[in-house]
Amino acid sequence: MRILWVSKKKINTTLIPDKKSKFNKKKNLIIGAISNYSWETVAMFFKSIVKSKIHNYDCVIFVRMISEIVIKRIKEYGVIIYEIPDKYKYDSIINIRWKLYFDYLNERKDEYNLILATDIRDTIFQKDIFKLYQNKTSFLGVPLEDGTLQQKVNKIWIIDYVGQELYETIKNERIICVGTIWGTLDKFMEFSIILYKALLKKPSAVEQGVANFLFYHDKIFNNCMIKSDNYGPVMTIDLTNRSNLFIDKQGNLLNFNKEIASVIHQYDRKPDLVNIFKKKLFPELLKIN
Repeated sequence: MRILWVSKKKINTTLIPDKKSKFNKKKNLIIGAISNYSWETVAMFFKSIVKSKIHNYDCVIFVRMISEIVIKRIKEYGVIIYEIPDKYKYDSIINIRWKLYFDYLNERKDEYNLILATDIRDTIFQKDIFKLYQNKTSFLGVPLEDGTLQQKVNKIWIIDYVGQELYETIKNERIICVGTIWGTLDKFMEFSIILYKALLKKPSAVEQGVANFLFYHDKIFNNCMIKSDNYGPVMTIDLTNRSNLFIDKQGNLLNFNKEIASVIHQYDRKPDLVNIFKKKLFPELLKIN
């Protein structure tokens, strides 16, 4: 992989010693992949990382068909940028990203403690999510949506992958969204390679449908999974009724326990929230249509 940029700039990456944690000498990692996005599409993601005061982390982004202007703007936030190799140019980015993540971490096993893989277009940070998990060992974190696998697109994805009969065995389960997956390096790498190998069996499959089948039918990671519904630190809000979402006076979205959520995914499905977050994070973006 060709590296486009490794930042020498330190932005909120100061190590905060924690005598209770044996991982305190390792960094945490935010990792993602983007293709053909404008700066306006991704600006709030990078700005929110800085505003949420996450410490001791790297942010690594794999890019394809991203303009030099956008690359330049991303650089300002101390992000490590890799160009997706040409051999993957015909692969769906949402599927191939899991192989990219695995390969990156496989070369850096001694550098990182906790990993968060996230969509970028529709995700923002409000707090340092890593603080919540810094003393936990060997786990995989997954977010639950406010809906079951009978929801239209998830149903289509799973039936396309395994057929109607097997779909019927898991259709009443809650949707696990793979737009945000986090955990310790060992379990994150294990999940990444399991999902990628499953996708190789049917390249036309969609990762989320495959992942839900693996979680619920094959029961992978049952003994080490931590789930976050909208009462937890990671909120996934596309299917959540807007009337159930509360914003505090500082423009923070509260989870159902009335606490500031660490990570908000799918916020762009709620147009008024987009404007609230724009005003909070990047006021000049209000001028952008």
